[in-house]
Amino acid sequence: MLSDSLDIQALLLSYLALLITIIGCEMSLGYWIKTYAPDCIDGNDLVQNNKITFNPIHYFDVLGTIVFPLFMLVFKAPILFGWSKTFSLNMQKVIDYHGFNLAILFSSSGILFHFFIALLSSLVYSYNSIAQISTLLEYLILFNVFFALIKLCPIFPYDGLKILGYIGLKFGSHLFMRLYYNLLPLGIVILIVIFITPLNQIILFPAQIILNFLL
Repeated sequence: MLSDSLDIQALLLSYLALLITIIGCEMSLGYWIKTYAPDCIDGNDLVQNNKITFNPIHYFDVLGTIVFPLFMLVFKAPILFGWSKTFSLNMQKVIDYHGFNLAILFSSSGILFHFFIALLSSLVYSYNSIAQISTLLEYLILFNVFFALIKLCPIFPYDGLKILGYIGLKFGSHLFMRLYYNLLPLGIVILIVIFITPLNQIILFPAQIILNFLL
């Protein structure tokens, strides 16, 4: 019974860490949009009365934040993944109204958020003595390091290639953005190949180095 209780507690803490990671990431993007480009978003559930909402409940996606993660938890999948609702951001308007630098910032905001949360969680982890909080912090560090590195990969659908695309456009090159759109139909296939082949070391090797430093 004690073991079952600990398992349930760990599952709940990992789910909470995942929610903080995916919803916090989108809320951080919302902050940058509100600050620099409120004129570049289209109305959706995250925009209430023409204002960006920071109520976490509005960021829940039924499939991405509830069904899919809980399914993986119940069946003890080796990885835990999910997503929140996202902003409908018109990047062409961002470029036209505010320039490529802001487009690069928006594309990088999720990666910056994940590294910041991982570092902050590591600092708190060093001084915390409560077991449950330590477990939550460990999951936060783990999730945010992996999310950051996955998003850094220069492959669709993640942000690394998009960042390279906007940097290229800033300097007059369409190469990376053209590559981004050419890979669009193959995104899921590419991810599966990376995760089930030795190519996964592209993510696992740097992740292990960072985790050894943070934990």
